[in-house]
Amino acid sequence: MAEESANQTAPEVTASEGVETGATAPVDRAEEYLRLAQRAQADLANYRRRVEQERDELRAQIRNDTLLSLLPILDDFERATAAIPAEARDLPWVQGMLLIERNLRGVLERAGFERIEALGKTFDPWEHEAIMADETGNEVDETVTAVFRPGYRVNGRVVRPAQVTVARRLA
Repeated sequence: MAEESANQTAPEVTASEGVETGATAPVDRAEEYLRLAQRAQADLANYRRRVEQERDELRAQIRNDTLLSLLPILDDFERATAAIPAEARDLPWVQGMLLIERNLRGVLERAGFERIEALGKTFDPWEHEAIMADETGNEVDETVTAVFRPGYRVNGRVVRPAQVTVARRLA
Protein backbone atom coordinates (compact mmCIF):
# COMPACT_ATOMS: atom_id res chain seq x y z
CA MET A 1 0.00 0.00 0.00
CA ALA A 2 2.83 2.33 0.61
CA GLU A 3 3.87 1.70 -2.95
CA GLU A 4 0.40 2.56 -4.22
CA SER A 5 0.33 5.82 -2.32
CA ALA A 6 3.79 6.64 -3.65
CA ASN A 7 2.62 5.92 -7.17
CA GLN A 8 -0.49 8.00 -6.65
CA THR A 9 1.48 11.02 -5.48
CA ALA A 10 4.01 10.78 -8.28
CA PRO A 11 1.43 11.19 -11.05
CA GLU A 12 -0.13 14.10 -9.21
CA VAL A 13 3.21 15.91 -9.03
CA THR A 14 3.85 15.28 -12.70
CA ALA A 15 0.39 16.47 -13.57
CA SER A 16 0.79 19.61 -11.52
CA GLU A 17 4.18 20.28 -13.11
CA GLY A 18 2.59 19.84 -16.52
CA VAL A 19 -0.12 22.30 -15.61
CA GLU A 20 2.45 24.86 -14.40
CA THR A 21 4.53 24.47 -17.54
CA GLY A 22 1.48 24.71 -19.72
CA ALA A 23 0.14 27.75 -17.89
CA THR A 24 3.43 29.67 -17.73
CA ALA A 25 4.41 29.02 -21.34
CA PRO A 26 1.62 31.21 -22.78
CA VAL A 27 2.37 33.90 -20.17
CA ASP A 28 6.09 33.81 -21.01
CA ARG A 29 5.29 33.90 -24.72
CA ALA A 30 2.92 36.84 -24.20
CA GLU A 31 5.56 38.72 -22.20
CA GLU A 32 8.12 38.03 -24.94
CA TYR A 33 5.70 39.33 -27.59
CA LEU A 34 5.03 42.39 -25.46
CA ARG A 35 8.79 43.06 -25.17
CA LEU A 36 9.18 42.63 -28.94
CA ALA A 37 6.29 44.99 -29.61
CA GLN A 38 7.72 47.58 -27.20
CA ARG A 39 11.14 47.25 -28.83
CA ALA A 40 9.58 47.66 -32.29
CA GLN A 41 7.73 50.78 -31.09
CA ALA A 42 10.95 52.21 -29.66
CA ASP A 43 12.84 51.40 -32.87
CA LEU A 44 10.14 53.11 -34.93
CA ALA A 45 10.20 56.19 -32.69
CA ASN A 46 14.02 56.32 -32.93
CA TYR A 47 13.84 55.89 -36.70
CA ARG A 48 11.31 58.72 -37.04
CA ARG A 49 13.43 60.99 -34.83
CA ARG A 50 16.60 60.16 -36.79
CA VAL A 51 14.89 60.74 -40.16
CA GLU A 52 13.49 64.07 -38.94
CA GLN A 53 16.92 65.10 -37.66
CA GLU A 54 18.56 64.15 -40.97
CA ARG A 55 15.85 66.05 -42.85
CA ASP A 56 16.46 69.16 -40.71
CA GLU A 57 20.22 68.89 -41.25
CA LEU A 58 19.68 68.53 -45.01
CA ARG A 59 17.42 71.59 -45.05
CA ALA A 60 20.00 73.62 -43.13
CA GLN A 61 22.80 72.47 -45.44
CA ILE A 62 20.80 73.36 -48.56
CA ARG A 63 19.89 76.76 -47.08
CA ASN A 64 23.52 77.45 -46.16
CA ASP A 65 24.78 76.33 -49.58
CA THR A 66 22.24 78.57 -51.31
CA LEU A 67 23.12 81.56 -49.15
CA LEU A 68 26.82 80.83 -49.54
CA SER A 69 26.38 81.11 -53.30
CA LEU A 70 25.02 84.65 -52.73
CA LEU A 71 28.23 85.83 -51.02
CA PRO A 72 30.09 86.56 -54.30
CA ILE A 73 27.13 88.71 -55.39
CA LEU A 74 27.31 90.65 -52.12
CA ASP A 75 31.07 91.04 -52.64
CA ASP A 76 30.44 92.48 -56.11
CA PHE A 77 27.85 94.92 -54.75
CA GLU A 78 30.28 96.04 -52.04
CA ARG A 79 33.07 96.62 -54.55
CA ALA A 80 30.69 98.49 -56.87
CA THR A 81 29.33 100.74 -54.13
CA ALA A 82 32.82 101.45 -52.82
CA ALA A 83 33.78 102.74 -56.29
CA ILE A 84 30.87 105.18 -56.54
CA PRO A 85 32.07 108.78 -56.34
CA ALA A 86 30.70 110.83 -53.44
CA GLU A 87 28.90 113.29 -55.75
CA ALA A 88 26.98 110.43 -57.45
CA ARG A 89 25.67 108.84 -54.22
CA ASP A 90 22.43 110.85 -54.35
CA LEU A 91 21.42 109.60 -57.81
CA PRO A 92 18.32 107.37 -57.76
CA TRP A 93 19.98 104.37 -59.45
CA VAL A 94 22.86 104.50 -56.94
CA GLN A 95 20.37 104.62 -54.08
CA GLY A 96 18.70 101.54 -55.64
CA MET A 97 22.02 99.67 -55.71
CA LEU A 98 22.70 100.59 -52.09
CA LEU A 99 19.22 99.37 -51.14
CA ILE A 100 19.78 96.04 -52.90
CA GLU A 101 23.11 95.62 -51.09
CA ARG A 102 21.50 96.36 -47.71
CA ASN A 103 18.64 93.94 -48.39
CA LEU A 104 21.02 91.17 -49.46
CA ARG A 105 23.16 91.70 -46.37
CA GLY A 106 19.99 91.64 -44.22
CA VAL A 107 18.89 88.30 -45.73
CA LEU A 108 22.27 86.78 -44.88
CA GLU A 109 22.26 88.20 -41.35
CA ARG A 110 18.74 86.89 -40.65
CA ALA A 111 19.91 83.46 -41.85
CA GLY A 112 22.69 83.57 -39.23
CA PHE A 113 25.62 84.60 -41.44
CA GLU A 114 28.04 86.68 -39.41
CA ARG A 115 30.88 88.63 -40.99
CA ILE A 116 34.35 87.82 -39.66
CA GLU A 117 36.10 90.98 -38.53
CA ALA A 118 39.67 90.62 -39.70
CA LEU A 119 41.31 94.02 -40.21
CA GLY A 120 43.79 94.75 -37.42
CA LYS A 121 43.26 91.35 -35.78
CA THR A 122 45.91 88.70 -35.22
CA PHE A 123 46.05 86.20 -38.08
CA ASP A 124 44.00 83.09 -37.33
CA PRO A 125 44.37 80.28 -39.88
CA TRP A 126 40.89 78.98 -38.93
CA GLU A 127 39.24 82.25 -39.94
CA HIS A 128 41.69 83.87 -42.37
CA GLU A 129 43.29 82.82 -45.62
CA ALA A 130 46.58 84.64 -46.14
CA ILE A 131 47.01 85.49 -49.80
CA MET A 132 49.75 88.11 -49.39
CA ALA A 133 52.41 89.11 -46.92
CA ASP A 134 53.02 92.74 -45.99
CA GLU A 135 56.76 93.04 -45.33
CA THR A 136 56.93 96.80 -44.84
CA GLY A 137 57.58 96.40 -41.12
CA ASN A 138 54.99 99.03 -40.15
CA GLU A 139 52.63 96.60 -38.38
CA VAL A 140 52.96 94.04 -35.61
CA ASP A 141 53.96 90.60 -36.90
CA GLU A 142 51.04 88.30 -37.80
CA THR A 143 48.51 91.17 -37.92
CA VAL A 144 45.95 91.40 -40.74
CA THR A 145 46.70 94.60 -42.66
CA ALA A 146 44.19 94.33 -45.53
CA VAL A 147 41.06 92.32 -46.36
CA PHE A 148 40.50 91.33 -49.98
CA ARG A 149 37.38 89.28 -49.44
CA PRO A 150 35.39 89.22 -46.18
CA GLY A 151 34.84 85.91 -44.42
CA TYR A 152 31.65 84.60 -42.86
CA ARG A 153 30.63 82.17 -40.17
CA VAL A 154 27.28 80.55 -39.38
CA ASN A 155 26.53 79.40 -35.84
CA GLY A 156 30.19 79.80 -34.91
CA ARG A 157 31.39 77.66 -37.83
CA VAL A 158 33.46 79.32 -40.56
CA VAL A 159 31.76 78.85 -43.94
CA ARG A 160 34.15 81.11 -45.86
CA PRO A 161 37.48 82.35 -44.53
CA ALA A 162 38.48 85.97 -45.07
CA GLN A 163 41.19 86.50 -47.70
CA VAL A 164 43.74 88.79 -46.10
CA THR A 165 47.19 90.32 -46.20
CA VAL A 166 49.29 89.53 -43.14
CA ALA A 167 52.12 91.67 -41.74
CA ARG A 168 55.46 89.96 -41.59
CA ARG A 169 58.51 91.49 -39.96
CA LEU A 170 61.73 91.51 -41.87
CA ALA A 171 64.44 89.79 -39.91
